[in-house]
Amino acid sequence: MMRLVFCLLVLVASTLTPVSAQNAAESLLQKAPESEWRRLDPENILVLDLPSGELLIEMRPDLAPQHVKRVKTLARRGFYDGLLFHRVIDGFMAQGGDPLGDGTGGSDLPDIPGEFMHAYKDYDLAYIGRGPMSPKIAFLGPVPIAAQPPEITEMIAMEDVALWGMHCPGVMSMARADAPNSANSQYFIMLADSRQSLDQRYTVWGRVVAGERNSRRINIGSPPERPTPMLRLRIMADLPLDEQTAIEVLNTRHETFKAWLRASQLMTDDGFIADVCAIRVPTRINGDIQ
Repeated sequence: MMRLVFCLLVLVASTLTPVSAQNAAESLLQKAPESEWRRLDPENILVLDLPSGELLIEMRPDLAPQHVKRVKTLARRGFYDGLLFHRVIDGFMAQGGDPLGDGTGGSDLPDIPGEFMHAYKDYDLAYIGRGPMSPKIAFLGPVPIAAQPPEITEMIAMEDVALWGMHCPGVMSMARADAPNSANSQYFIMLADSRQSLDQRYTVWGRVVAGERNSRRINIGSPPERPTPMLRLRIMADLPLDEQTAIEVLNTRHETFKAWLRASQLMTDDGFIADVCAIRVPTRINGDIQ
């Protein structure tokens, strides 16, 4: 019966008006079985308190283990608390995490190597379609992933094909100097689609899953006239149980996600995704769909 509902939604999606498409997509989420939702591990949820409210970020150690480990280590030291967003470019990104506040500082820990690209064979991802800049598209949790097609090995002299995280709005990435292995403590929050300039050159390590609107309230400037502070940066697992937020995201490996994409008119029936950065994986906060 559930499969029949999916097929009917797909059939009518192409003729729906924007309002009716939104209603169909919302209805699909409301009717999705509990097994279609994935509960996030509090150990991999970052809570960033800003003056405008909090950001909840899912970190992906399976995509950038050394970078996630560094962010966790520094967050648990209280390193980030009170630091400023010193470089915020409208329509691009918001950068912070420098104790000097001018883009030249870092922690007392050694720099970490870039984790820009990964071997395709090391990941068992459910690829959902293709786009104008990405022959294969998947999601690792909320993070959009692009990959070269496996068939490329027949055309070039290399054993592995690659995949990488895409720099879409809400994605978390690590800042660095010119040297590729110079990341330390500074990170940036994507405010717009910057895949063409940043993909495969900077390390994606997570994505905002709730409160993204608060990132757009960070004061603009390089540096801003009145820099926005990170009030606190904490790991959800370290909070008292009564202060922890239950966060679930739609499982991107399951059929409901694909059906939702089609019903939302974000993906065509043949798997073409015109703008992967327009996709925000549906989220439930304390049981409420956002």
